[in-house]
Amino acid sequence: MDRAPRPALHLIRPRRVTKVDTIQEEKDMRAMIIGCGKLGCAVALELFKRGHDVTVVDSDPNAFYRLGSEFSGNTVVGVAYDKDTLEEAGIQFMDAVILATGSDDMNATTGRVCKDFYMVPRTIARINDPRRAKIYESLGIKTISPTGFGADRAIELLSFDRMDSISMLGENGDTEIIRIITPQELTGATVEELTAQQSFNLFAIVRGHTSFLPLKDEKIQTGDILYFAVKTADKPRLKRALGL
Repeated sequence: MDRAPRPALHLIRPRRVTKVDTIQEEKDMRAMIIGCGKLGCAVALELFKRGHDVTVVDSDPNAFYRLGSEFSGNTVVGVAYDKDTLEEAGIQFMDAVILATGSDDMNATTGRVCKDFYMVPRTIARINDPRRAKIYESLGIKTISPTGFGADRAIELLSFDRMDSISMLGENGDTEIIRIITPQELTGATVEELTAQQSFNLFAIVRGHTSFLPLKDEKIQTGDILYFAVKTADKPRLKRALGL
């Protein structure tokens, strides 16, 4: 079975994550598109048209001509996996990265760097080989096909959702890690009240700048980010239980 390549750890400076920038509202998203081919260009133009802050990275400066004269976002010339290129493009401040180069290896490896070390909340990689796509989906990197409606799918995956699947476990992806911003109506409820006789487990909470493993009597506070483990088949039940 193919294994996900490991990024070069010595190149990376981790991004500090706070409650505010862990999940951003779609209305003011900062997005980086790596690769200004047909797919990358289409995604960049659509996000720019929607009013987002868009940065496009490509090793070929001539590729940016595809964006047209109306695009006034940022462009950076450089190789995607290079630390200096990523940081010049502002990877530390991005809410989303779309890897759209023609290389599965580059997209997947750089995607892991962006997600695991710069902690970009939403990372999407163009992957041609469906076998490799399953591997990266299991690591929390969403994937899109370069054919068909790839650009539309990328935009869809970037859409804000209070219930966000961040990782799938097992060969068949039958268990998921779900991240949820606490709805107002759950404020004051205890962990035990949320999970009693349910087929999901609330195993971690991010509150402000800290994270912890909650006890049963821990009360949920406004703005908490909750992490649940749930069987994929039981996601609708989790959504109903939380009123989402």
